[in-house]
Amino acid sequence: MKNKNKISADFPFESKFVEVLDSKIHYIDILENKENDTTFLFIHGNPTSSYLWRNIIPYISPLGRTVALDLIGLGKSGKPNIDYSFQDHIAYLNNFIKQLELKNIILVVHDWGGALGFNYAKNHSENVKGIIFMETFAKPMEWKDLGLLTQWIFKKFRQPVTGQKWNGKYNMFLRFILQASIFRKLSKSEKNYYFEPFKTIESRKPIVKFPQELPFKNEGTINEKIAAEYFEWLKKATIPKLLLYAKPGVQIKQKQLDIYINSFPKLTTSYIGKGKHYIQEDQPENIGEAIKQWFATNY
Repeated sequence: MKNKNKISADFPFESKFVEVLDSKIHYIDILENKENDTTFLFIHGNPTSSYLWRNIIPYISPLGRTVALDLIGLGKSGKPNIDYSFQDHIAYLNNFIKQLELKNIILVVHDWGGALGFNYAKNHSENVKGIIFMETFAKPMEWKDLGLLTQWIFKKFRQPVTGQKWNGKYNMFLRFILQASIFRKLSKSEKNYYFEPFKTIESRKPIVKFPQELPFKNEGTINEKIAAEYFEWLKKATIPKLLLYAKPGVQIKQKQLDIYINSFPKLTTSYIGKGKHYIQEDQPENIGEAIKQWFATNY
């Protein structure tokens, strides 16, 4: 296990844009290895962007086509006047994959990117050959699995008025939650990159919405149903899977780790070191090396 000390703030990739539905999606698309038909599709969550993967992509790009997008309303992607519901993100992601004609996909997912990726895989299993996931929810969430402070904060975030005030007006998710979920201190340039897309209250609409869309168990929401369905699919799917986990972690602690190990066939787990939620900012080298090793073993 290596101690990462060369974490770069640079994002040295060419920006590309594609028209998707009524807006545009920003992405990077690297094709170093034309011999392998695999496409690694990196999907981030809230409130990040493709920038989250910047120090991991160099480990992966020699293995196959490497694509990382900014979800609609985040990063450099467009900000259409939509609700930014889970269903909205599903529609934009699915259309993005179709527009770029991505094939033989290995999903690399985190946070809400996991929910989006799992759902895509369940519904397009013929186009997905593997899943790499970290710090996400592979089943409906449960309040009892969260710490008391986290419960209190997210219950506030999920209230329409308070959520709008805290994450819309005061930008608390970026100002406090992001840095509190990373062990090392982000540099000024890193913070600027994350904050840039959300300078106005209106631009923070996706950040306000995401916590309100979380699929909690026994709430009877459509999102809970979607998460329950992709959990059942994951328990049957025989494609290779890699679960990367850190300690102490936030969304994947020992309980979730045990459930996934006992439930998912063809699952490899890899401990990548000390980390909270945005583990890409603490352990990019260990994440990159673990993915390379898993890929060499399975493909």
